[in-house]
Amino acid sequence: MGNFFRGIIRASSFFRKEIFEILRQPQLVATLVLGPFLILFLFGIGYRAQSRSLRTLLVVQPNSPIAAQDFQQYDKSMGAVIIDAGVTDNLPEALNRLRQGQVDLVIVEPGDAINTIKNNHQAVFTLYHREIDPTQVSYINYLGWLYVGVVNQHVLLSFAVQGQKESVTWRTNLQEAHQNVSDMRQALQSGNATLAQQKQQGLTTNVDAVSQAVGASLGLFDSLQPTNATQGGSVPPVQSTLTDLRQNTNLLSDSTSTKDEQLARLDKIDKDITDLDGQLAEFQSIDPAIIISPFISETKSVANSLPSIPDFFGPAVLALLLQHLAVTFAALSIVRERNVGTMELFRVSPLSAGEALFGKYISYMLFGGVIAAILSALLVFVLHMPMQGSWYYFAIVVAAVLFTSLGIGFFISIVSQTDSQAVQYSMIILLASVFFSGFIMSLDTLSAPVKVISWLLPTTYGTLLLRDIALRGIAPNWALLGGLTAIGLLLMFISWRLLRRLIVTSQ
Repeated sequence: MGNFFRGIIRASSFFRKEIFEILRQPQLVATLVLGPFLILFLFGIGYRAQSRSLRTLLVVQPNSPIAAQDFQQYDKSMGAVIIDAGVTDNLPEALNRLRQGQVDLVIVEPGDAINTIKNNHQAVFTLYHREIDPTQVSYINYLGWLYVGVVNQHVLLSFAVQGQKESVTWRTNLQEAHQNVSDMRQALQSGNATLAQQKQQGLTTNVDAVSQAVGASLGLFDSLQPTNATQGGSVPPVQSTLTDLRQNTNLLSDSTSTKDEQLARLDKIDKDITDLDGQLAEFQSIDPAIIISPFISETKSVANSLPSIPDFFGPAVLALLLQHLAVTFAALSIVRERNVGTMELFRVSPLSAGEALFGKYISYMLFGGVIAAILSALLVFVLHMPMQGSWYYFAIVVAAVLFTSLGIGFFISIVSQTDSQAVQYSMIILLASVFFSGFIMSLDTLSAPVKVISWLLPTTYGTLLLRDIALRGIAPNWALLGGLTAIGLLLMFISWRLLRRLIVTSQ
C-alpha cells in the first residue's frame, strides 16, 4: 500500500510540472480557446443555407419552335438558382463568354426537337459549364435534371390546357348523343323504325367522335381511380365506360333484338353518356397545373430538433479540435523530455514509466477538460447550438475522446526523434480526421476498406456520439463508446511498454 501512495506522489510531480508549463504560456492557452470559438462563430454567421445562383445564357436554335419568352418562363420557374443572362443564337460566342467567366452556365436548346421526338428519341438540352469541383459538377447535373423537368411540365401543361378547351366540343357531342338516345327511345316506343334508325346513325357518329378524342385526355382518371380489378377485371374506369358505350351502340343495329332489348340498351347507353359527361366536367374543373403534376412530396422529421448547418457541424468541430489539442500536446511531451535531457534523470530516480505516463495523462486530461468545458459552453450559450441530451453523457464522451487522443499523441511522442517530426505526425492525424472521420462527408460515402481508417480516429466516434447526445437527445451508443475507450486503453498500454523500453535503453 505504501508503494502505491509513493507512486501517486511521484506521478503528481509530472501533473504539477505539465500544468505549470502550460500556464506559463497564456497566449497559447488563449489561442487554443478563442481560436476555435472564432472559427465556429465566423462559420455560423457566414454560412448561407441556399442553393448557388448561376448566371445562365440560353442558346436558341434558328427557327426554333420554342419562343425566347418560353425560355424566360422556364427560368422563372427555377426560382433563384438561375439568373437570366440573356438569349442568343450564337453558340461559339456563348461558350467564349463562359470560358471568360462572364456567365456560369450555357443551356443549348435541342436542335429540330419536333422531328427528334417523332423519331422516338428524346430531345436533349445541353448544359455547358466550366466547373472542376466534383460537388459543383454534381450540382449542375442535378440542376439540368430540374430544368428539363420544368420544360416537360410546361409542355404537358399546354397539352392539358388544350385538352380542357377541346373537352367543350366533346361535351357538346355527348349532349347531342344524349338527345339522340332520347329521340330514338321515343321513335321505338311509337313504332317509327325509320326515325329510330336515323337517330341511331347520329348516335353512332357522336359516340365514335367522342371515343377517338376523349380516352387520351382522361387518362389521368384511369391512373388515379380504382379499376375494375376488385370485381375480377383489369379495365380502367374511363376505358371501360367507352368500351361499353361503343358495344351497346353497335348492338342497336342488331335486327334480331326485340324492342325491349333495344330500350334496355338505350338506358345503358344513356347512363354511360351521363357518366362520361360527369368525368369530362370533372376534368374541366381541375387546374391544368394539378393535372400534369398531381403529386408533391412533404418531408417531416421525428427528430427532437432540426439543427442548422452550423449547429450540425458544431459537435464535429468540437471533437476534431479536442483530438488535435490532445494529440499535439501529448506528441510534444515525451520527445521534449528526451531533447532537454530529462529522460536521463529517470534512470537515477525511483520514478517508473507507468507513473510518469499516468501523471502526464492526468495533467493533460484536466487541461483538455477545461478547454472542452469552455468550448462547449460557448457553443451552447453563445452560438446557441441545441443541447437536447444529458451533460453527463456529453462529458463522458468528451473524456473518452481526450483519453484516446492522448494515447495517439504519446505514441507519436515516443516514436518521434524531434519536435518537428512529432508535429508532422500530428498534422497527418489531423488531415486524416478531416477527410475520413465524417467531418466533411458522410461515412456512408466511404468504401468499407477505407472505413477502417475512420474507426481508428477518435473524431469519428466523438462526432457520432456528441451529435446523438446534443442534437438527438438520446443516450450514447455504448458499443461505440466502448470501442473508443478500448482503443484508448490499447494505446495507453502500447505507450507504457514503449516508454518503459525507452527508459531502459537510456540507462
